[in-house]
Amino acid sequence: MKKIGYVRTTITDNDHTSQHGQLADFGCDEIFFDSFDTSNCESQQGELDTVVAQMHANDTLVVTDLSRLGRSTRQLTDLTSIFLARNIHLVSLAEDIDTRQPMGAVYFKLMAGLAEMESVLIKERTLVGLNNARKKGKIGGRPKIDPKVVKRIRQLYFEKKETIQYISSKCGVSVGTCYKYINLPEDDARKLIAK
Repeated sequence: MKKIGYVRTTITDNDHTSQHGQLADFGCDEIFFDSFDTSNCESQQGELDTVVAQMHANDTLVVTDLSRLGRSTRQLTDLTSIFLARNIHLVSLAEDIDTRQPMGAVYFKLMAGLAEMESVLIKERTLVGLNNARKKGKIGGRPKIDPKVVKRIRQLYFEKKETIQYISSKCGVSVGTCYKYINLPEDDARKLIAK
């Protein structure tokens, strides 16, 4: 049951000493760092993935505030799901979140609710976008393949014994598309070619 501290610097706060001090005062057994690289203006967060992967059930990840843990609500909700599944606790000092305490369970419930809401909103936005595209005459999905091309693919494969790569380039389709129509049951292939 370790307390693992996690420090992440940002473009506006590239000094980790304050975070480190707070985590040390809290009694963290180990403290890990991810820093903002000012040379290429990128935020590194590889250490967090490594730390979380190495944590055990009932270990606690401690951060000074939630903005150090995730750069988006989505990232926080994803991490929360991992913590819940692996029985890892979270402490965020600024927000007074401690999932080891009974009230801390409220945080997990809130984040699970946000994750569900995010999923619903993404689905809704996708459907709105698809409906708008249909109104403009655009139909999603892959374009339908010409039955003549299907016939040519099958003919080249079954009769002429050509390689998939040759058929793919000759017919102007992907290797996957070739396999799709080569592996069609004979009845389905006849119906498709007859169209």
